[in-house]
Amino acid sequence: MDQKLIDQINEKTAIVDLVSEFVTLKKTGKNFVGLCPFHQEKTPSFSVSPEKNIAKCMSCGEGGNPINFFRKIKNISFEEAAAELAERAGIEVKKINVKKDPYENYYALMSEVANFYEFNLRHSEKGLEALRYLYDRQMTDELIKHFRLGFAPSYGSTLYQVLKNKNFSVSDMINLGVVKQSDQGDYYDLFSDRIIFPITDAKGRVVGLSGRTTHPKEPAKYINSPETIIFKKGMLLYHFNEALPEIRKLKQVVLYEGFFDVISSYGAGIMHGVATMGTALTKDQAKLIKSVSPSIIIAYDGDQAGLKASDHAIPILEKEQLKIEVLTIPEKMDPDDFIKAYGPEAYEKLFGEFTEDSFQFRYRYYKIGKDLKNANDLKDFKRQIVSMVQYVDSSIRAHYLSRLSTEFSIPIAELDGLKPTKDKEKEPIKIPPKERSKMPSKYEQAERFLIMAMLRSKTVSRKVMNALKSSDFAEVITASIRLSIDHYYDDHVEMNLDHFLDTLNTEQRDVMENTIMKDIIWKKNLPLDDVEVDKYITLVILANDHRRFMYLNHQIETLQEVSEALVNERDQLKKRLDKNKEEASNGSWKDHTTAH
Repeated sequence: MDQKLIDQINEKTAIVDLVSEFVTLKKTGKNFVGLCPFHQEKTPSFSVSPEKNIAKCMSCGEGGNPINFFRKIKNISFEEAAAELAERAGIEVKKINVKKDPYENYYALMSEVANFYEFNLRHSEKGLEALRYLYDRQMTDELIKHFRLGFAPSYGSTLYQVLKNKNFSVSDMINLGVVKQSDQGDYYDLFSDRIIFPITDAKGRVVGLSGRTTHPKEPAKYINSPETIIFKKGMLLYHFNEALPEIRKLKQVVLYEGFFDVISSYGAGIMHGVATMGTALTKDQAKLIKSVSPSIIIAYDGDQAGLKASDHAIPILEKEQLKIEVLTIPEKMDPDDFIKAYGPEAYEKLFGEFTEDSFQFRYRYYKIGKDLKNANDLKDFKRQIVSMVQYVDSSIRAHYLSRLSTEFSIPIAELDGLKPTKDKEKEPIKIPPKERSKMPSKYEQAERFLIMAMLRSKTVSRKVMNALKSSDFAEVITASIRLSIDHYYDDHVEMNLDHFLDTLNTEQRDVMENTIMKDIIWKKNLPLDDVEVDKYITLVILANDHRRFMYLNHQIETLQEVSEALVNERDQLKKRLDKNKEEASNGSWKDHTTAH
């Protein structure tokens, strides 16, 4: 994006008016102050200067010019923030080169599906019955609206007909799993006679759905929409986007198991909760939590299954170096049941009285169901505790081995000699040895070279950010480093590599130190001029086009009904790919990865 255009957008956006949409401001002298929206505080330290047209927190340092403030508060890309503010300011949006998301039609369809179910909850006889069920569960209208709860009618193809009348593609409906096709060729809705929970991604877009029955005899309590190109359950957390403002204020996430736990907790004042949607925590979900918060409270159900799930989640979260606490709900209840039984005040008190760090929790949990006077049970318990402290700080290790030694009269030397239990999740992260003979592809090299160029120049960094989206990168970790560089330049004029490395998580730092910074071009500090940067950008786009082409080709070959738009997109991509290959063979651009 042209710097003049960026400056124009910032100049035409009054920072005071913009911040006032999210923060209550009070005039003090030339400036305005309010409570920081990015962290919890009691004394206002978020200062807004109309003269300089910037905002900054004097405590945590967050803020920036209008575009940067808006990007951070809304959790959107720089381009998206600039485009929205430009539209508000009456600046021609066409001037802004914001790439169209290839799945825009999917997001539009899922949004329409959520709207339909939300409307049906209050405008149908069966929907009103479901609404009364929610009221009986102490759900208020405010909660129902915030979480966009809906209802799927029991008529077989109502949603299908609504979407078809709105000219949505049948193949898209099937791809997203909201409509299915029978052996006879008829189309019918996936969800029937169920309360609907829309599931959003990190940007707040509806990407999936879960349907809960209200009938106690129904064998499947929940049915989820299938995994799709935009809905990958193990990479998402329920209510993540909606909880972000509160998470950033408190610098903490509360992790639940189910939808109603999150909803009831939100109504009880715990508004920074997310859920794994009834499945075990994944590494991707842990990384998502780490990206927005340094600490977490696990608030799973208080029964044996919930305690076991907490024990499973802890080592996954430990790998992300999070501060971990565990809330054990009394009487083997889940959070939703506890709130209904004892009320919001009693629930809030639990967070002070029943939370413990992850080591205290496991020391207590590993005793459950064991007769510690029995030699075999005691042996198992000892090994579990030794395993728990194997890779932790020496002071924590010493404390728990000493506690174990004192409680069971076991010499410390004996505990030090114990082998820990085998648990893959608790093993340290092992970096496999690099295969020297296996060179990365030219596309992987292109991504790495762009990272190098971004590290050397803020101008180049902005150029790459404007030209490419995270989804253009084949390597997820490289895409995340790209975003980290951009965020670093928001607050720094030049790159200080040591300081920047300190801001990265373990996986990002490993890729930086063991891959990118070991590259010959980085080591020799070889120049990367603008022409080469443009070529690397082209290579990354070409690779993404190829991946998209292969996906579309597969869809067209396997679907029973294919939309014309899908075929047209595939054909256009084919032409573009053929043109790029022809230019490459004619020498219009060289293989950049071997240029040096």
